[in-house]
Amino acid sequence: MRKRLSHVLFLAMLHGFSLQAQSLELGIFGGISNYFGDLQQSNFETETIHPAYGVFTRYNINNRLAVKAHLYKGMISGDDANYVELMPVRERNLSFQSDIYEAGLQGEFTFVSFGENDTKLAAPYIFMGIGLFYFNPQAEYQGRWVDLQPLGTEGQGTSEAAAPKYERVQLSIPMGIGFNVRVAAKMNVGFEVGFRKTFTDHLDDVSGAYPDINLLQEANPMSAALSFRAPELVDYVMSNPEGELRGTPETKDLYFFGGMTISFLLKK
Repeated sequence: MRKRLSHVLFLAMLHGFSLQAQSLELGIFGGISNYFGDLQQSNFETETIHPAYGVFTRYNINNRLAVKAHLYKGMISGDDANYVELMPVRERNLSFQSDIYEAGLQGEFTFVSFGENDTKLAAPYIFMGIGLFYFNPQAEYQGRWVDLQPLGTEGQGTSEAAAPKYERVQLSIPMGIGFNVRVAAKMNVGFEVGFRKTFTDHLDDVSGAYPDINLLQEANPMSAALSFRAPELVDYVMSNPEGELRGTPETKDLYFFGGMTISFLLKK
């Protein structure tokens, strides 16, 4: 009897869940991307904003909870040349740019009931999830863009004792806020801002200390040239800054996407 009752209750729960299930949406995203790291000296550097775009699908579990899967593409960059008044930063003379490709899965919680049959036309929400992203920092050198990760600009991979080169595919944790506005029976327009916590300090290829530039020069002159770029800007005989900090290794880099979404109800 107890087993039969449990079975009935389980079926009732499934039935209730199916009645609450609302819709599947398909949407597009368009906006901007940026990052926070060692080559940004302000909380939000407007000079390094880049366009971003993507697609997503959202499954609305009920009128408050949803699961969203997305594919986004953006760009991040930073340049010490943006900080003319900060001479130690300016003289470091480092810069980079990198495309960001992200695939993510996140849960969304809407603060008010927002479904196809609800009377509310707008609703704010928060989200958090997990992402997998690819980045490839590059620097411009003598008129061409050069991939930095293979060079080991901080001595990575140059010896058995050195740290390994960082991976260009990494995990992130997307989190942020947004809101949706119903503009038609089967169409929503929204706005979303999402920060990505990462577990790397190398989005910009800058993290720890300068390696022994003389040894790096012997191993790969290009690596040495793109590790220590102050001599390009300051007129002095090249020294060896071994051990001096290039960046701030105690903090990880962040990146974010923000912009508008348009989604369409596919089925109920």
